[in-house]
Amino acid sequence: MELMLMRMFQRQVADQCKVTLHGASLLNFGLQNTDQDTIWIAVQVLLTGAGNTSKALWGGGRERHKISAEREPLRRSLQVEDSSPLSDVSMRNHFEHYDERLDKWWKESPQRNYLDRFLGSPESVVGLSDIDRFRVYDPTTHEIVFWGERFNVQAIVTAVDELLPRAEAEANKPHWEA
Repeated sequence: MELMLMRMFQRQVADQCKVTLHGASLLNFGLQNTDQDTIWIAVQVLLTGAGNTSKALWGGGRERHKISAEREPLRRSLQVEDSSPLSDVSMRNHFEHYDERLDKWWKESPQRNYLDRFLGSPESVVGLSDIDRFRVYDPTTHEIVFWGERFNVQAIVTAVDELLPRAEAEANKPHWEA
């Protein structure tokens, strides 16, 4: 990867880390004030920032595998392992493609029960299939649950907290060879 392009990607990673952390801060504010709208807006902001960070580091879409190999020097420069919690974009995809999830639920849910924007353990509401549990946030485990998939918010925030200073430091270096 050319140095100037790497610096630009490093800046994008730093910017999206800030979006993610802003979402986390907003989430904490919403939880402290029991403000459902703020909580779910914050979750979406956090997931968008984390998803965009992931796309910068690994690529996105159908070409992700190919792009991932091309972005390996970027990940190496920022000390990001492939096992990073930032690599998974499935939860962001659930939120971004919510309309598609509703269509699938309508066709496939046996009872068409519906749990959404719920705070607490997803298991505390009984009688539901995984496909009936949409946006659930468990403040005790810091997990977002959607259709049985779990995404640990604290793991993302910790990874971003560690990544941001490295990304800023690298992005602020000269973009030309000495």
